[in-house]
Amino acid sequence: MPVLVIPCLRLSQPPKGNQAMVWGSLLPAAWSYMLAARARGLGTAWTSGHLIYEREVAALLGLPDDVHQGALIPTAYYTGETFRPAPRRPLEESLHLDRW
Repeated sequence: MPVLVIPCLRLSQPPKGNQAMVWGSLLPAAWSYMLAARARGLGTAWTSGHLIYEREVAALLGLPDDVHQGALIPTAYYTGETFRPAPRRPLEESLHLDRW
């Protein structure tokens, strides 16, 4: 059965200012979850489009006001034959050292 995972943080006030300090613990944990799911034959996708409706989603799920959502990660067994690497540009087209 597919599930929707919504990683959240409990904060006394909405995040503002230095976002890296706020989300620095949630994002690696969510990414680790996605890697663990893949190792078990599950597909995931990092999405955040629902966050423009964060308060409506929170009300639907009964989340307290001090809980803030960081992403929405659909998780299910994939329907394709195999996981394959995504097409990527050569590294030298994307990596810049010391200057652009």
